[in-house]
Amino acid sequence: MTTLPSSLAQSKSAPGPVGLINGLRNLRAFQTDILGFLTRLAREYGDFTQFSFGPLRIYFANHPDLIHQVLVEDAAKYYKTKLTKELLRPSLGDGLLISDGALWKRQRKLIQPAFHAARIAAYADTMTAYTQQAIAAWQPGQTRDIGHDMMALTLDIVIKTLFGEQLTPQEREDIGRAVDIGQQQVGQAFKTIFRAPDWLPTPARRRSEWATQTVHAVIARFIARYRQTGQDRGDLLSMMLASVDESGGMSDALARDEAFTLIVAGHETTANTLTWAWYLLSQHPRIEAALHAELDAALGGRAPSFDDLSRLPFTEAVVKETLRLYPAAYVTAREPQADARIGDHRVPKGSTVLISPYVTQRDPRWFDAPEQFKPERWLGDLEKRLPKFAYFPFGGGPRICIGNAFALMEARLILATIAQRFRLTLSPGHRVTIDPLVTLRPKHGMRMVIRAR
Repeated sequence: MTTLPSSLAQSKSAPGPVGLINGLRNLRAFQTDILGFLTRLAREYGDFTQFSFGPLRIYFANHPDLIHQVLVEDAAKYYKTKLTKELLRPSLGDGLLISDGALWKRQRKLIQPAFHAARIAAYADTMTAYTQQAIAAWQPGQTRDIGHDMMALTLDIVIKTLFGEQLTPQEREDIGRAVDIGQQQVGQAFKTIFRAPDWLPTPARRRSEWATQTVHAVIARFIARYRQTGQDRGDLLSMMLASVDESGGMSDALARDEAFTLIVAGHETTANTLTWAWYLLSQHPRIEAALHAELDAALGGRAPSFDDLSRLPFTEAVVKETLRLYPAAYVTAREPQADARIGDHRVPKGSTVLISPYVTQRDPRWFDAPEQFKPERWLGDLEKRLPKFAYFPFGGGPRICIGNAFALMEARLILATIAQRFRLTLSPGHRVTIDPLVTLRPKHGMRMVIRAR
């Protein structure tokens, strides 16, 4: 984020609430209800708006064509913002999520083979087996925090499939706590322009350092085991550490950064998607019944496999509709490396451009009854008719989420495996509130009662 240069002040200006007084109001609204604030901004001011935080000027693109321009047409002109890097680099280093330019291209090329279609298909049995193992102890009548359960399950899956390892119970608990700390610290820092200097040893900073060191220690154990044998086990970590290109091999430090990125991004987002899916199904019995009918007809009580996925279109529709209403990555930010133009508006170098799947995917121009949970909308030709970036829960362009196919397969298999055996109903009195931190989480967890089908 940056101050608008005076030399550009006379160019065509995007509408929106700017100025000192508006800036103070915007900051308060952004901090207390970022989703409501961005939604109101788009509805009141249109497809490309601006708003200020004191001296800071921020732009918000909210039309599929403009989003396509930023993420695809002019993707090379936009980097991750300085604020994003400042907040995430202490943990993620130079991982894919925040690197740019030549380093990002090199790392993406080295990691991409782990997410090719054939390799992803081979992960399916592990995903199903781990899900069956996780729910083996579930008993009808139990009340569980399904959000916590989904986090633990998807963490185990990503560790096994991408790194060929297993966590100890203590490591699983510690990584879960570390991710929670990171969510709180980064999520809150993103919403304010006033932060303590890096050198100040605040309690929050000490918690962040513990979280980073905890995950680093687990990854160091994985790397040390590989270095002892040098054996290529066919997993992502082996592939990264053995990789060599014209620039040489990948250092342990960079492999650690990429592993950290994939561990966090590879489990937390899918866990949130599944948590919201269970909540939505619990609130819509007709849709839940349709899901059960499909699973019973296609699977007949057996565990789903990769080959079954093509016979589960409604299961896929439930996942897609959940991602429409509750995209884990609900907002993303880009920074032009030179003066740029988005649509008819000039955007100065170094400014911040926001894009929000949450807002765009609830726009009535693109979706009928956009606030309603209607998985059936995905059973026809909707995706073919939609503008390219009216629905983009995984981003788009060169920087589209590298694990999008992995995540979609995982969510469908977990949903199918659990829904065959159980119904999940919201615990009486449990309050469900969206908590938009780094990703879109339920603020108070998701307390649900296990019911036998």
